[in-house]
Amino acid sequence: MFLVSNDMTATLPARASLRVVADPGERVAVRCTDGELWLIRDGDPKDTSLAASESFTLAEASRVDLYAVTAATLRVTRCRAGGATVRGWRAWYRRALNLVHPLESGG
Repeated sequence: MFLVSNDMTATLPARASLRVVADPGERVAVRCTDGELWLIRDGDPKDTSLAASESFTLAEASRVDLYAVTAATLRVTRCRAGGATVRGWRAWYRRALNLVHPLESGG
């Protein structure tokens, strides 16, 4: 079994497995591009299968084990929650404007 830590594309031979973990504040999308995958989630009695061109989004602070029913290719994409990034950018922009503003009004 392998552990995914970054965005990646992987090809799994039949009967191989891969664990995907979403950290707090992060969502992870898994897209099967070829073959068939079986998704196993802790505490969920209903497992899910993904065929080529199907995808699954993993909620933050959770994990899923992927099992290749047949040889399969998949793409894992990580996405941080947008709110913190937007607020951070806006806060930086306000600080930059406030630094410029006193010089303009004082001159």
